[in-house]
Amino acid sequence: MRFTMFRNRTIASTCGLSIEFKKGEPHFVPPQMYAEVIAAGGVSEEELREEDLPPTPATPAQLAEREQAMFKAFDTITRRAQRDDFTAGGVPHASVLAREVGWAVQAKERDAAWAKYTSGKVD
Repeated sequence: MRFTMFRNRTIASTCGLSIEFKKGEPHFVPPQMYAEVIAAGGVSEEELREEDLPPTPATPAQLAEREQAMFKAFDTITRRAQRDDFTAGGVPHASVLAREVGWAVQAKERDAAWAKYTSGKVD
């Protein structure tokens, strides 16, 4: 599908591709970059259908579900006891936790859940 930008802009994607847009000139965009180009202000020449957009990864929406998944991951990580899985402060690395739960975890959210987990206030 072709997209147009209303100013000169280069979009570098997380999938390893980049596209240099010239103001007003349509440019072919691969499907894996649709969401990023749209977020940057790109307008498609055709009407986008829901199936044209790449699927977004599912993440638990409610805090309780997220916490429970993180608690399970904490159990796995602590049982594995790999030194590189933890920060110097003794908290699991966010990247390790993200690998276990399947979505990106912010450090603030991880820290709050870890404090709850280590204090024994887990439901």
